[in-house]
Amino acid sequence: MASNSSREIVHIVASLVVLTIAFTYPELRPELMAIVAFGVGTGFILHELAHKFTALRYGYVADYEASPTGLFLALGLSFITGGGFVFAAPGAVMIRGKKAMYGYYDPVQAKKELAYISISGAAVNLLLAIIFMAASLYVSSYFTQPLAIKVLSWAAFINIFLAGFNMIPFGPLDGAKVWRYSPFLWGFASILVIILFFIKTTLIP
Repeated sequence: MASNSSREIVHIVASLVVLTIAFTYPELRPELMAIVAFGVGTGFILHELAHKFTALRYGYVADYEASPTGLFLALGLSFITGGGFVFAAPGAVMIRGKKAMYGYYDPVQAKKELAYISISGAAVNLLLAIIFMAASLYVSSYFTQPLAIKVLSWAAFINIFLAGFNMIPFGPLDGAKVWRYSPFLWGFASILVIILFFIKTTLIP
C-alpha cells in the first residue's frame, strides 16, 4: 500500500493533468498544453501547498485529496462549454482536527484559523498573478520573446482565475469559509481579483 505522501503526490498529479486539459480544451496542442501546465502547475500546486502548510502551522493534519466528482466536473464542463468554463476544484486539502490545548476547544479561534487557511491559497494565486504580469510587461518591453510572454500571460490568467473561483462564497469553496469569518477580508480579496483581471485583460497580451 502506498504511503500517505505517495498517495498525495498521485492525487496532485492527477488533478494537475485534468486541470491542464480542462484549461487547454478544445486546443489540445502539445505546445499550448505545456504552456498551460506551467500556469496550472504554479497556480494549483502552490495554492494547495499554501492551504497545507498554513494548516500544519496551526497544528492540524492536512493532506491533498483529489475529488472524483471535482475531476469529472472540471473535464465535463470544459468539454460541454467548449473551454468556456472550467470548474477549478478537482480536489482539496483535507484538514483533520488537532487536540485542544489546555483541555478546551475554542470555536472562535478555530473559525479564524480555518478562514486563514482558506484565504492562503487565493493569496498565493494573487501574488503569483502580480509577479507573472510584472514579468510579462518587463519581457514585452525589453525583449522580443513571444513564447515567454505567452507563458507568463497564461500563468497570470490562470492564477487570477483560480483566486476568483475559490473566492466564490458558496458550498465547500474557500470563499464561503472566508465570508463567514470576515466579509471584509472576503471583499478585499475579491476586489483585488477584479482589479488584477482588469489589468490583465487591458494591459497584458
